[in-house]
Amino acid sequence: MRRSIARSSMLGITAALLLSTTSTAKALPNGFSQVQVTTGLNQPTAFAFKGGQIFVTEKASGQVRVVRPGGSLRPFPLLTVSVNSQSERGLLGIALDPDFYNNKFLYIYYTTGPGALAYTGSPKNRVSRFTFVSGTGTATDETIIVDNIPSDAGNHNGGDIQFGFDGALYIAVGDGGQFHSDAQGLNTLRGKLLRVYGDGTSPFDNPYRNEPGARRCGRPVGVPPGTGPCKEIYAYGFRNPFRFSMRQANSSVIVGDVGEGTWEELDTLLIGRNYGWNSVEGPCFLSSPNCTPGTISYPAQFEYPIHYYKHSGAGEVGQTIIAGAFAENGSNYPAQYVGAYFYGDYSANWIHIRTMDANNNVSDLVDSTPLNSPVCFRNGPDGNIYVLSLAGTLYKYVYTP
Repeated sequence: MRRSIARSSMLGITAALLLSTTSTAKALPNGFSQVQVTTGLNQPTAFAFKGGQIFVTEKASGQVRVVRPGGSLRPFPLLTVSVNSQSERGLLGIALDPDFYNNKFLYIYYTTGPGALAYTGSPKNRVSRFTFVSGTGTATDETIIVDNIPSDAGNHNGGDIQFGFDGALYIAVGDGGQFHSDAQGLNTLRGKLLRVYGDGTSPFDNPYRNEPGARRCGRPVGVPPGTGPCKEIYAYGFRNPFRFSMRQANSSVIVGDVGEGTWEELDTLLIGRNYGWNSVEGPCFLSSPNCTPGTISYPAQFEYPIHYYKHSGAGEVGQTIIAGAFAENGSNYPAQYVGAYFYGDYSANWIHIRTMDANNNVSDLVDSTPLNSPVCFRNGPDGNIYVLSLAGTLYKYVYTP
């Protein structure tokens, strides 16, 4: 079995180690500034907007913190769950229901610890739904949506959850840090992108509902027996798709898959496609990781990445890709940045800005800037791109003519 890179513990290393890593990225382009929104968070991992408030997940505390308009942290959390935070485990993702202002549903992705609802005795990843109570400013009534997602070795948990343009919930799952070949199997959730409705049932056009041997999910509470199989898998063959991006311009999803020893990659998510782990990594076979891209006969059954870079050498380098956010129409940025993609590398401590065409073909590196340990990007309701640092601070990129 190949060694996982040291950055695989990217959510468990100390702040001192994070700060020791330097970046060669340059300052922000003219007119842009990196504005602090809030700080003092404890290993924050993901965030979501509710009007002027921002809900932020904390890895080890199991709390969802509330950032008030103006940037102050509310002293009491929105909710708290019992988590196992060893290595990359913990509270890793959050999403609000598209109909939140009517149903008050929000969703989190976390690794269960002792005291968690229906704890099995060993840590498992799960997606749960909570109901926001306006009068108290808290969320209650946990309902498990997808459960028993493997977390075998503590790392490679994935953890991003976002609602897609189709109204379904997309869930990124890593290979669990062991049993890497299971990323190729349809009878397990390891190394997959899942797609479910908010009650945990699967859309009828999910690709493997009728595939013999494909995994069936548990029947959610309130769903009658006999309503058909629930097959969550939408695409497979991922190593650790820790973050993914929604591109409004063409209704596509861009997945950042964290590599092993040589390559980091971005992929366009396509229904039913195989992304190759653990046979390929980036543009090369895993057995020959230092190939020259474009010179090998890449297997037709695997989807080729739209962008990749190496862990060392010349040009763009990094070790832990963090899929970012697009400056969509309606952003506050100048014309040359409309549609630009802001993404980062956690280990190399940089933010890069690239352009993509309508088919997600990646072109120029427009600009870059340093940022300590980025872990999550989102589009803000104010037209700015926000980025979260694991070191405890949330920023936004603001352009002033």
